[in-house]
Amino acid sequence: MAAASAGPAAEAQSRLGAALMAKYWWQCLSCGDRPGWLTVCHSRSIAAFIWDELAPSEWDQRLLRRWCSCKRRSLYITYRFQRGDPERISVRHIVGLAPDGDYLPMLWETFRHANPRTKWIDFKYQRGRSPWGLNKRLILEKAHLARLLRAYEQAQSR
Repeated sequence: MAAASAGPAAEAQSRLGAALMAKYWWQCLSCGDRPGWLTVCHSRSIAAFIWDELAPSEWDQRLLRRWCSCKRRSLYITYRFQRGDPERISVRHIVGLAPDGDYLPMLWETFRHANPRTKWIDFKYQRGRSPWGLNKRLILEKAHLARLLRAYEQAQSR
């Protein structure tokens, strides 16, 4: 009922936001298979996965690299840097701070498929279970940045 009363302008804005949002999927680096979210984990989306599985696990990095049906442990969360860009990016590490209300700041270590040895650092955030902040700029207090970097350092050593 609320969606009907929102009107065509609100619906168009919602569709535009969804079109600009990066799409995330699981992809095997060995065979290229792209299984659905629920085939790989207990969540339907990247936002639900982070909020319901990764953060409650205290950022267990083993959740980010899964076994594929080709019998290789090379299934990673993958996305495009921006819509229309042919380059795929996969996630090697995600660490975050404990949620402050519904605000969840994170540091992602990623790699481009064209050059997997080069590590890229991406700062992202989530507001509750919404993926909206995953493609927005993150601004942190200096103390929070230091905590994120320490968490990242610890995640790399696991």
